[in-house]
Amino acid sequence: MIEVIIGENGEIIIPDKMRRNLDLFPGKKIFLYEQDDSIHIIPSERKASSKFSQFAHQHNRILNIDSDSDYDEMLHERVG
Repeated sequence: MIEVIIGENGEIIIPDKMRRNLDLFPGKKIFLYEQDDSIHIIPSERKASSKFSQFAHQHNRILNIDSDSDYDEMLHERVG
């Protein structure tokens, strides 16, 4: 468990090692839910779109990918 500090606008910084382990990068969708006085973060599992978005981000290309919206909706319904 790692302790982080909440910024003035409610932001937190996810440590670099965790971001790399979970393939988190700027612009990637994540899901948050509250349970038993805790906040849980679940990375979106959109593998192909995620890899394409990551490539585009690394090469300074702007993308609006929403090809997995049905999947996102189902996951959101399961997680809450």
